[in-house]
Amino acid sequence: MKKAALAVVIPVLLASGAVQAGTIYQGEDGSTIDVYGRLAFNITDKGSEDVEGKFDARLGIGGSQTVNDTVSVIGWAEYQVGAAEFANNLNDEDELTARYVWAGIDGAEYGRLTGGRVASGLIMFTDIVDVFAASDIAIARQVGVVDATATQVFRQDGTVQYQNSFDYFDVSAAYIIGNNTSDLDTAYNLALRYTFNMGDAGKLAPVAIYQYDEGESGDEYYVWGIGASYYIGDVVLGVVYSEDEVEKVGVVDKSKDEVVEASIVYDLNDWWVLRAGYRWLENSGGDELELSDTTLEAQYRLTTRSSIFGSYVFRDGDNGTSAGYSGDADDDYFFLGLRYEY
Repeated sequence: MKKAALAVVIPVLLASGAVQAGTIYQGEDGSTIDVYGRLAFNITDKGSEDVEGKFDARLGIGGSQTVNDTVSVIGWAEYQVGAAEFANNLNDEDELTARYVWAGIDGAEYGRLTGGRVASGLIMFTDIVDVFAASDIAIARQVGVVDATATQVFRQDGTVQYQNSFDYFDVSAAYIIGNNTSDLDTAYNLALRYTFNMGDAGKLAPVAIYQYDEGESGDEYYVWGIGASYYIGDVVLGVVYSEDEVEKVGVVDKSKDEVVEASIVYDLNDWWVLRAGYRWLENSGGDELELSDTTLEAQYRLTTRSSIFGSYVFRDGDNGTSAGYSGDADDDYFFLGLRYEY
């Protein structure tokens, strides 16, 4: 795999804690055992009338075993506790919830085949604007109607995925089998990215994605999106457009989201990173949710792995008939957080 071509972008082939994992064992044949951890404490009034303190922790372990000069067996398991995602709302707060659990084969230039609750290749699209500690992206928010195991399109149970890179072209394709808790009949997705190196003018990385899910009851879901990241000096600009739609058996109207998200990240110096972004969403035929969010965020690096974040999100949306998204759609909130990674 020609990894040098991907140095400008977030690695999609290991889009989880495995990216930042530290190697605690390396054999003479190149086999490794890696670990990753993240501890965070956040203070925010997001989704609440009161200021609350929230704990966030993740722990991952995995590695590779060398078969020969080309092939390795690979795997990764990453869990979280008290993290701010819907899956944890279904469990007691002191229980571990699986983020990623997968095993596979790394065939170097022949690509990587993984199976389980993998880091979806569609992350190369969501990562364009998923840059804030304080706020969540709205892309593919309806997929859980058809597959309850899905966390948007970041990860779904029972996924078989192939990924490879050819010079500056990255491709990911997956078939999603599901399991006995997902009620999923069939699903698949595809993500494509090409990075243009324009010399002194920077780098441009456009991405296109598509995913289709069908439930055992006949309910259908799809999402498609196009977007791009532009890298110039210490600045990264990102913008995406996506549409997703749910068609439920026996329901006349289809619930359709149209979403636009944009972000700018400025690496001011070795310590400070400044971010700003805008999110727009409009639903038709469903809960009629409307989002209009503007996010401002500053990050101060205490070390190369640990940071303090401060954010404020201005919200001017409408809940429609929903309970809102990441809190009330027209309720501003602040966020202060300390994140320690190892």
